[in-house]
Amino acid sequence: MGVEETLKKYSWILPLIQKADRATRSMIMKNFRQKKANFFPKGEYKADVDNLIKCMLCPNMCRFDCGTLQASLTETMSPAYKARIGYYLTTGKIDPMKKENKAFIDLMYKCTNEENCKVWCPFDFSVVSLLETVRDDLNDKGLMPDYCKQQIDKLNKTNTIEEYNIYETYKEKGIENIETDGKDEVFYYIGCESMKFPEVVKANIQILKRAGIKFSTNLEKKVCCGGPGFNIRDLGTANKFALKNKELIESTGANIIVSDCPGCIVTLKSRYEKIGIKIEKEIVHIVQYFRNLLDDGKLSIKNSIPEDFRKVTIHDPCLIARNLNDTESIRGILTMVPDLEIIEPVYNKEYVHCCGWSGTAHWADKELAIKEARNRVDELKETGMNIFITACPLCELGLAYGIEETEKEKYKILDISELLIKIL
Repeated sequence: MGVEETLKKYSWILPLIQKADRATRSMIMKNFRQKKANFFPKGEYKADVDNLIKCMLCPNMCRFDCGTLQASLTETMSPAYKARIGYYLTTGKIDPMKKENKAFIDLMYKCTNEENCKVWCPFDFSVVSLLETVRDDLNDKGLMPDYCKQQIDKLNKTNTIEEYNIYETYKEKGIENIETDGKDEVFYYIGCESMKFPEVVKANIQILKRAGIKFSTNLEKKVCCGGPGFNIRDLGTANKFALKNKELIESTGANIIVSDCPGCIVTLKSRYEKIGIKIEKEIVHIVQYFRNLLDDGKLSIKNSIPEDFRKVTIHDPCLIARNLNDTESIRGILTMVPDLEIIEPVYNKEYVHCCGWSGTAHWADKELAIKEARNRVDELKETGMNIFITACPLCELGLAYGIEETEKEKYKILDISELLIKIL
């Protein structure tokens, strides 16, 4: 973050400090200068103690925009409170080994990875990342919660995040498997959860074919990216999946890896590199790739959009908007569509609110995640639109939980590829 951006983030607090009396100003500055002497524990920790302290001392500006806090309506869920508890657990001020403190451990997993906190943070860090460092320490103490152990067990037994190998369902779902000959232009990397939306996968395959792209899907060999292992902080399992994926990706000969899952993109691009495994390929989300194909003339819009789909709103996936820093690809495609009206929700682009179904929150507290999903669906409903366009399988799962059963027929969640295939 540059100097100008840093000053902007701090600008709200400067007038408050300036208006304070001299003694108060002196106390504030003294406490910040002495934070290391007053708060830093002795010993070695994996937890990011420095930034945990900064977060817990902050006036908690991000609290009003934290999805889990808004879902629970309890201060316990605020980012700074979680950071404070993480600090206490790490330093032993709260003994994580005591059974009565299990709720504090669970709190470290009640996070959807949406990273709204980073948007507002004057220190420009993410509480998501801070909580992951706390999980590292908890795991070292053998305190990984059972609901996380279950996810790791599934990864190791089925090579996916489901109770069964979800990639093996491609035949019954009518998804075409294209095995590589080692000379691909593109490897279409299908996410585990994407397999729950066969019409989306089929649409993506058809769009790639219409653009004349030589690609493969390799569903017989496909495994999870290992993202859940990174979230839980079982880096041994994550490393195993990283190596499997690196071998599969390199076997395709493709220079471009295109995925329909933002979580897979983040994992393949940055999380692997953090554990020393780098994939020397271009890795892009499929929406960005389709936007490029349209711009280059390899795809063209030939048909008018059906009348039932002419009014839509957009739900930006958090990982695309804030981790991949791309809020324009989805809009770039939609604005090319004649007769399409887009009504934006109040919270959109980098300020989007989460669907509730990322991170570890939906394992730690499913009802909390559903409440967050309902909050987001309510925001989308406020646009007056009944078609929600997104580009992430986890968002499609979360938003679906957020729609009441009595309204399932009224409101539709559509991946952008399902819309695009109708007009090419």
